[in-house]
Amino acid sequence: MENKIINKDEEKIVLSAEMNADEWEKALQEAYERTKGKFNIEGFRKGKAPRKVIENFYGENIFYEDAFNKTITDFYINYLQDNKDIKPLKSYPDFNIDEIGKDGYKVTMTIALTPKVELGNYKNIEVKKIKHTVTDEDVKREIDNMLASQAKEIECDVDKLVENGDIAVIDFDGTIDGERFEGGMAEDYPLEIGSHSFIDTFEDQLVGLKKGDTKDVKVKFPEDYGAKNLAGKDAVFYVTIKEIKQKQIPELTDEFAKTMGEFEDVNALKAFIKSALTKQAETRSQHETENALVDIIVENSKVKVPNDMVEAQLDAIMNDLSYRLMYQGLTLDKYAEMMQTTVDKLRQDKKSDAEKAVRTRLVLEEIIEKEDLKISEDDIEVRLRELAENSHKTVDEFKKSLPKQQLDYIINDIIVNKLYDFLAKENKFVD
Repeated sequence: MENKIINKDEEKIVLSAEMNADEWEKALQEAYERTKGKFNIEGFRKGKAPRKVIENFYGENIFYEDAFNKTITDFYINYLQDNKDIKPLKSYPDFNIDEIGKDGYKVTMTIALTPKVELGNYKNIEVKKIKHTVTDEDVKREIDNMLASQAKEIECDVDKLVENGDIAVIDFDGTIDGERFEGGMAEDYPLEIGSHSFIDTFEDQLVGLKKGDTKDVKVKFPEDYGAKNLAGKDAVFYVTIKEIKQKQIPELTDEFAKTMGEFEDVNALKAFIKSALTKQAETRSQHETENALVDIIVENSKVKVPNDMVEAQLDAIMNDLSYRLMYQGLTLDKYAEMMQTTVDKLRQDKKSDAEKAVRTRLVLEEIIEKEDLKISEDDIEVRLRELAENSHKTVDEFKKSLPKQQLDYIINDIIVNKLYDFLAKENKFVD
């Protein structure tokens, strides 16, 4: 397959490739052999119809797509093998079919290139250690959260007035200019007063009411509210107090400690929490110190980040957010509405994070290549054995249950850890 370079610069290579009639005929025949089993032609057993019969029935271009995809993929793989200095940005190039017919085809292929990185200093850098400590207040906060998680909701007497911290079970019916709007109506809605989960002064206006009371609550939607049809609008909610509940938080006693695990008393529970928080603080301190070093290394280096890479990273960030929200029963649109913004604005706000992530990845990959940091099969096997033990499976069972994408992630994690070990040895961390 003949080819020639039309244009080449730091960002891309543009090729013109041409397949002649003889090569194309061979490719079409191979496509026929690969796919003939799926064709049903009257008068022939399935998979036994001659190529010409199939082409007459479906059109002479019936095998073009399969033949083209196979030949262009083979060509691209061979081209990269013959030009090992080329580092493509994407796994597959962009191409435009200029001509295609029975005599062959011509195609213009654009190979986006991984940007060149000009490494700055990444050795003998002095970095201050970031150190997080655990205080008695941290332990108390954790225990308070534990107690709150075990709280029971107790219905109050009919004369109880709503105050901050109460849970008011309400019906509400909202209108704007006298017209109801989507999402403005609910029954038996539990609202924690003071949580600020409702807009404007909605919760404040319920303070002092009692069970059975009604009130017209007047509020104004924020100008930047996620639902544009409501943004900046004045609304009136007709609210009925159905119930008032209070949280009954248990006392911190030895008996409570025993319900939280194998703890003899409160002191044992506190010791366990402090130990766990200390381990978390140490891990956080190490990661933040390492990240501080990486930030300096990236700052010392020069690289032009392609917009395509930034957009791809943004896609990954937004997909991850959407996936995590799904487990909370939320969609991106609903989350954006709750945050009083839009999905487009959420994406735009993440752009600087995406650019930094791409820039960092490019610089670290350049260091890995320059220092020839490689991992062995033994490295992979050791990590898989650890993960299998944590999953209470044999190594073989764990491997069989492991999707390729997850295996790629594990391998990448091993390489990154090896890189961080290298950087830790080559640089200085000071208190």
